[in-house]
Amino acid sequence: MGETEPRVSVRNSRVLIVGAGIAGPTLAFWLARHGFTPTVVERSRQVRGGGQAIDVHGRAVDVLTKMGLLDAARAARTGIRGMDFVDARGRTLARTTAFSFTGGVAGGPGIELMRMDLAALLLDSTRATTEYVYGDHPVALEQTGTAVTVAFASGSVREFDLVVGADGIRSATRSIAFPADSHRLHRLGRYIAIGAVPNFLGYDRWETFYAAGPDRRVCYFAGAGSTRVMFTRTDPDLDVDQYDDEGLRALLRSHFAGDGWQTDRLLDEVTGSPDFYFDDLRQVHMDSWHLGRVALVGDAGYCASPASGLGTTLAIVGAYVLAGELAAAHGDHHLAFARYDRRMRPFVADCQERARRGGNVYVTRPRFWLQMQQIRLSNLPPLRRVMTTLAAGSKERIGMGITFPDDDRNTPSPVP
Repeated sequence: MGETEPRVSVRNSRVLIVGAGIAGPTLAFWLARHGFTPTVVERSRQVRGGGQAIDVHGRAVDVLTKMGLLDAARAARTGIRGMDFVDARGRTLARTTAFSFTGGVAGGPGIELMRMDLAALLLDSTRATTEYVYGDHPVALEQTGTAVTVAFASGSVREFDLVVGADGIRSATRSIAFPADSHRLHRLGRYIAIGAVPNFLGYDRWETFYAAGPDRRVCYFAGAGSTRVMFTRTDPDLDVDQYDDEGLRALLRSHFAGDGWQTDRLLDEVTGSPDFYFDDLRQVHMDSWHLGRVALVGDAGYCASPASGLGTTLAIVGAYVLAGELAAAHGDHHLAFARYDRRMRPFVADCQERARRGGNVYVTRPRFWLQMQQIRLSNLPPLRRVMTTLAAGSKERIGMGITFPDDDRNTPSPVP
């Protein structure tokens, strides 16, 4: 399985990881490889299914290669062959097989697959080396000079040397272990709603976009045996924390009902499905991702939002870097956490800035017309080569400036 690393003697070897999404199991994989003893606790009672198509780009592809999971990840690709835009009557406005908005450039080095498929690969690769605890979560952390005592919702109390929160944008670990003023949530003024629907249009690895208005879009996506719909709308004032689940379903219906094409049927399907996800797009900004013996990784510490298309890449790279720095420091968390923060900071800032630039879905009529022309022209062989090369370079260069701990093993990492 991938590259092998010599196991070294480490201190602070007992590490609790909160969250079994993407960052958590990736971190567990590498901690175990480096000689640590990881435990992953997940609030859900079982591995969560559902979710949307996600992308793995740049140096995250390198990490999957090192894990021996690249071929399996490629085999699980959604295989999207292209996309089109339609009008309210279902007529095609523009169509291309050169790229898709969700999957990127056709034949590019990036990997688009379903979140549940990547999560399953990571879980399978860590079962033998990691303790998984489902249906529980920390409710209190007490740090001492030598350990962290963790009280769980189940009533159990355990001691660990280190705790890492990999529990998403609404991280309970962050809320428990960090001061309330330690993080800032930046809303991008846009929301997304996603859910599974029947493939009633009979699509084969294809996606269709419908611009229901200048401030909202609908995407119907069928690939890798999964058919999903995504609704996106600009709404700067929305705070989803003020709504319950049924309230969000009702809100979505009120925003898109009667919009044309297949929108009403898609609304019926997605709001009636238990596989329903709704969130306003936010970023997490923190001056430090660690405090004492507790650190954060992925969305818990530096969510860039789905608008970036790089959340999975950040989670994988962040987990790999954190594990590598702990190994390089032989478990000295003070040194490792500082190096992790310093190494990841420019990469995170870049991803978050990209999301802010593209965080609003509002499209004027002239801009929409220009977008349709670009999509049509992308099918012409000369322009297709130029556009795909530029697009691939833009996404695949993401994070390529970041060095991994093992890239400079013989050169001490700078410490702030």
